[in-house]
Amino acid sequence: MMKCIYFIYMPSPILGRFPLQGVNGAGIWGNLFGIGSEEKYIATLKNYVASHHAGWRVERDNTESDIEKLMAQGAEILVCAPGLKLQFYTNGFNKKKIIHLSTMEYSSNDVNPVIKLIKEIDNES
Repeated sequence: MMKCIYFIYMPSPILGRFPLQGVNGAGIWGNLFGIGSEEKYIATLKNYVASHHAGWRVERDNTESDIEKLMAQGAEILVCAPGLKLQFYTNGFNKKKIIHLSTMEYSSNDVNPVIKLIKEIDNES
């Protein structure tokens, strides 16, 4: 069975948050100050994972940051866009398997934090 990495790009549903932020649901979270987008980051991560880590797949969050749905879908690792550290409700998900990207990591498509965690999880298995 494939282990799944989900890229979270918008805050968890909370009072006052408009559920559909922008045409693709991303709003400012998808294009943080014009320096990056989740599509670019996901594409970079997918390419690396496909060529170096068989048994893993990368998906864009399709749940509007609903942690229960993500856990039900078998999320192994959650990668959060910058700014979500205090806006993403984890509800018991293993915090060691959540990566909160810095603005620099996100804007430069630095997948090293994710690769490091993949290697740690693979070594535990």
